[in-house]
Amino acid sequence: MKLCIKKGTTSKRLELFIQDSTLTTGAGKTGLTSASVTCYYWREDAGNVDATAVTLVAGTRGTWSSGGFVEKDAANMPGFYELGIPNAALVAGADWVGMQIKGTGIAPLTLEIQLGNVPIASNIKTNQALANFEFLMTDSTNHQPVTGKTVTCMRSIDGGAFAAGTLANVAEVANGIYRVDFGASDLNGNVITLRCTATGCDDTLVTLVTTP
Repeated sequence: MKLCIKKGTTSKRLELFIQDSTLTTGAGKTGLTSASVTCYYWREDAGNVDATAVTLVAGTRGTWSSGGFVEKDAANMPGFYELGIPNAALVAGADWVGMQIKGTGIAPLTLEIQLGNVPIASNIKTNQALANFEFLMTDSTNHQPVTGKTVTCMRSIDGGAFAAGTLANVAEVANGIYRVDFGASDLNGNVITLRCTATGCDDTLVTLVTTP
């Protein structure tokens, strides 16, 4: 399984499908617990060292806990589980993480996780107002797009302190997408970083590289 997750993401849950190695049909393995499987990960920045063991614990469906492992629905979705990825596996400093889950009677499950950076927007004019700049807000628990939030936006210009400046008209569009208007002075620099926050949400950071 190949995934892309933003660097520094916390409280991230993954949905996994684990196959029964004793069957030739590709069916899922049911009845697994945190005691019946093992999990290790290895980060690109780890150097020539052994993989890090994930301490697996009994999890709760829909709730993140570090190493939380829980079956979803043995009767209706056999083989599907949730896993709480340890925050330390996703911190900045590496561009990818490899993870493997093993156990008796199951096909080893390998996860390849690319750790993405803050999105960068370009082709934006220096010192020129920009209306309706769109960005995504996600829930801080499940990291899915979130609606109905009151969002506050601030910007940093060329490494300066974050400030509200003349940012205006922050509003929801749909499906977790929101928008904000930049005044000309908000874009009066070469590199602008926009930070958007809301209660119960992950911070959204977007870097804008302006052009003359």
